[in-house]
Amino acid sequence: MSNHTELPVGLASILDSDLYKFSMQQVVFKSYPTARVSYKFTNRTKSMQLNQQAVDWLSEQIKRLENLKLKDDEYQYLSQLPFIDQDYLDYLKAFTFKPEEQVHFHFDPQTRDFDLNVTGLWLDTILYEVPLLALISESYFLFVDTDWNHEGQYENAYKKAEALLSNGCKFSEFGTRRRRDMQTQDTIMHAMLDAEKEYVKKCEEQGEKPKGCVSGTSNVSLAKKYDIMPIGTVAHEFFMGISALEGIENANKKALARWLDIYKGALGIALTDTFRTEVFFRDFDHDLAKAYTGVRQDSGDPLKFADAMVNHYHKVGIDPSTKVIVFSDALDVNKAIQLQDYCIKAGVNSSFGIGTHFTNDFKKISNPSQRSEPMNMVIKMNSCNGTPVIKLSDDVLKNSGDSDLVSKIKTKLGLQD
Repeated sequence: MSNHTELPVGLASILDSDLYKFSMQQVVFKSYPTARVSYKFTNRTKSMQLNQQAVDWLSEQIKRLENLKLKDDEYQYLSQLPFIDQDYLDYLKAFTFKPEEQVHFHFDPQTRDFDLNVTGLWLDTILYEVPLLALISESYFLFVDTDWNHEGQYENAYKKAEALLSNGCKFSEFGTRRRRDMQTQDTIMHAMLDAEKEYVKKCEEQGEKPKGCVSGTSNVSLAKKYDIMPIGTVAHEFFMGISALEGIENANKKALARWLDIYKGALGIALTDTFRTEVFFRDFDHDLAKAYTGVRQDSGDPLKFADAMVNHYHKVGIDPSTKVIVFSDALDVNKAIQLQDYCIKAGVNSSFGIGTHFTNDFKKISNPSQRSEPMNMVIKMNSCNGTPVIKLSDDVLKNSGDSDLVSKIKTKLGLQD
């Protein structure tokens, strides 16, 4: 059992967010400080709606965001990360959320429809997505679905981590956005690291070299707490913003080049599916493929993607065995192990970012055979400098943006379906 102590609800740190929000904010700080954006919340699970009590609690938590400031010890922690520059760090030290003027939401108590938008400078608003999603999920499970508890979370996470490690998987915890609450995510990290310690101990006793490992966590606050690597690079919104600021044609190439200009090869995992992977391949030439450590797969068929990625590396003259594919799309233990085995045979390295399967995997108290389903929701960039933006996922259900604009851009990019 874990000796974990209960944590407060809501957010207690500005670092209680995913690393890629800060890494993207640094690029926006340096390159696009005057760009203005809007974001829109989408609840993909229409049957899972907030109630008035949840919205009241959420409203209070959103107001409290303005109290979050980078603490001295957090400043010192970030200063030790080699990819964080001093000028950005000083900006972040002075940063404050302004939810009253930047976050706008409406709740209809009759229909229980909930709409939320964020507007303002990209530089100021980029940090809202992850904490807002985490708070929305927490509010639902505090006041709507209350047929659950934390019992067994440590043990479940330990078993999952144990299975992944023993099968040689390198994996990170990616579950901040859709977690049940911070207590759950903290418990999961504790369990994962305990499982890794035991796994390494067994390997040493058997004279074997450990193959699996816990690479880290996307949550910067937990990475600091547990002294492990914060994991993350870039999200779809960066490519979407670039498409508005610098044009949709070759937006992947422009975004990847700008990222390289800032990070010089650090944080070198390229996201492939903002405008469909086939479009990404057109831009991911030899020089970019060589400069980037690997790619992240976040939609579509992962096995087909692995084959396509290996073929593309060969096509541009790169040995795929020197690169890595990070899989992050709705993973569970069995899927990760399958992908690990497949990539070994395909001749490319693999790593896994596992989110909801760790931080929102619960059973109902009233019927332990029934799952307490997590919410499926996103906050996506809607416009940048007044230009509407879209996402063209490899999974059509993950597309975002106006349908007419989606069709128009598909035609412009030469996409048939």
